[in-house]
Amino acid sequence: MSRHAKPSNELLGQDSSAKTVTPSRTGAQSIERAMGLVNLVARHHDQGISLQALVKLSGLDRTTAWRMLGSLQGTGLVERDESSGLYTLGTQATAWGAASLGQAAWVRQCQSAMKTLARLTGDNVFLVLRMGDYSHCLHLEQGQHAVPSFRQTVGETRLLGLGVASIAMLALLDDAAIQAHHARHAAQYALEGVAQAQLQRWVQSTRQRGHAYRSTAGIAAVGLHWHVGQTAMAALSIGASRSRLPLGRAAELAVLMRSHFPLLPLPL
Repeated sequence: MSRHAKPSNELLGQDSSAKTVTPSRTGAQSIERAMGLVNLVARHHDQGISLQALVKLSGLDRTTAWRMLGSLQGTGLVERDESSGLYTLGTQATAWGAASLGQAAWVRQCQSAMKTLARLTGDNVFLVLRMGDYSHCLHLEQGQHAVPSFRQTVGETRLLGLGVASIAMLALLDDAAIQAHHARHAAQYALEGVAQAQLQRWVQSTRQRGHAYRSTAGIAAVGLHWHVGQTAMAALSIGASRSRLPLGRAAELAVLMRSHFPLLPLPL
């Protein structure tokens, strides 16, 4: 394929009447090609899609597709599984989706209860959504004892297990799934200093207590999950300075969260 050949209609989401791209539109053409690849990956996100399939569907040559996918990986728009070689949407793409969703139904549904909890506890109440192997913070309500740095977490996407809300959600998986999850992200966990045995201990304590609790670096938090439909999962957490949220108070806050948020499960 020549440098300025027109990509396939499926790649661009256009009909057959679309005009041929001219050399003067090289920059725009590159953007269209790259976003076309993102669209193809999105259509096959659940199962993943191979480079070979992307080349066939897009009409791009293998070298061009590989180069563009590498750039898209760098921006977080797509991810490539090292073992299978399959591409899925990256954390940035899924975060954009969650952000647009969260500003509507999610936050509207939960905001009233979150405001009540923030007022009653005086602390910081987070709404978090699970997105595959990651969690995404959708919303924060702050009480009298607000922690300013917590505002930076809104819109943030983190690996499951690296926050109390995500630990609450991770604890719903079986041990084999948690081990596989840690193995997939071993490098990132190593950077955070979280060994598989440590992650398993957090999960076990969450299951035993009926809620997640973490206390580190002057900050403590308690978290509870709930199911959304048949497949989605979300969590609510309350965070505060470590002195305000010892383990004993965490249990009290879990009870309070359940009383004002009926979707939260009761402990076994």
